[in-house]
Amino acid sequence: MTPLDRLLEYKMHLLKDSRHPRLFATWWQDLTTAAFSAWFFGGLLLDVNAHARDWVEDFFTWWHLAFYTGFFATAIWIGYLLVRAHRSDGRTGLAAVPHGYGPAIVGAPLFIVSGLGDMLWHSILGVEESLDILFSPSHLGLALGGLLIVLAPWLSAWRRSALDAEPEPIPPYLRFAAPALALGYAFSALVLFLSYVIAFAHRPTEVALALRGPHEFASFPVAGIMFTTVLVLGTVLLATGRFGLPPGFFTVAFLYPALMAGANTGFDNTGFVWLFLASGALADLLTWLVRPDLRRRRDLIIFAAAWSILTWGAYMIIAGATAGLWPVPEIGLGAPVVAALVGTALMLVVQPDRRELGPPRPTEPSPFDDVIARAKAMTESRAD
Repeated sequence: MTPLDRLLEYKMHLLKDSRHPRLFATWWQDLTTAAFSAWFFGGLLLDVNAHARDWVEDFFTWWHLAFYTGFFATAIWIGYLLVRAHRSDGRTGLAAVPHGYGPAIVGAPLFIVSGLGDMLWHSILGVEESLDILFSPSHLGLALGGLLIVLAPWLSAWRRSALDAEPEPIPPYLRFAAPALALGYAFSALVLFLSYVIAFAHRPTEVALALRGPHEFASFPVAGIMFTTVLVLGTVLLATGRFGLPPGFFTVAFLYPALMAGANTGFDNTGFVWLFLASGALADLLTWLVRPDLRRRRDLIIFAAAWSILTWGAYMIIAGATAGLWPVPEIGLGAPVVAALVGTALMLVVQPDRRELGPPRPTEPSPFDDVIARAKAMTESRAD
């Protein structure tokens, strides 16, 4: 056999499953993956910002350099995890891949092929502009490949929960840091590719002008408010339905989506960026207060209504104050209420009255339960 034959035989051996039981990545390995992914998607933020500012570019730019080097750093780290598993106890094939990292193994080559295609696309057809960017086949391939990679920590936590694996004996805020970041990266990709229907991804002046009155009214801000409400509440349902989350989870998860909404306009919408991040903190507060993980309809409705009215009320104030042009009262006051109704409808349709499986139910009452109990006691005492 020639040396090339031996090399090919060894590579085929690495692809053959050794049938070891698959392991989970440790919390610090997931966090390292999330840290490299922050570099990866940080380069994407820079690229989106460059497009929004109409900076002259071709394929070879410093923001593309940050984007692609971030990808290679993340891919090399994931490859190291596989090599480490092979060297420690001879794992090969799927047995060497930690739970949740399987899609990343598919995403890495897809990203490379799409990146080469993007380079050829730019060289032959030029650089896309405006909405074309979001529908370019090479960009869609890059997005899908990148998502499969950066979601690894979230999928790792999901698989651990689905298989009832014992959680690592560390504080919850450390255990959920990587999944929160990973979920945020995926959310930020949705904000980018659906930016035309994401309310936070527009300039306040544009929103104020669109909502100024019946003759000049444009529907895109209101449609964006409704869609963003469904997207955010759907994310909350997804996360709280599987895990008992520590405080701060949604604040961390909303960081990159908020930055992506800002990059989409060249950061000409800083008020909306801060509001987007604050809406994550509001989701954390409401999660602690009403505990949507219990899946009682009352709690879900309160969550949807409170988040929608407070967030979109502030949205109208920021748009009006920034542009000096306020929406007509019917829209400024009614749109947050309609969003609350849309959110309520989502909760009622998606979530049944009760469910058999879910995160452990706490024995102590929620803060909201305590407030209701005190209010009832005060009402009864006054009646007596």
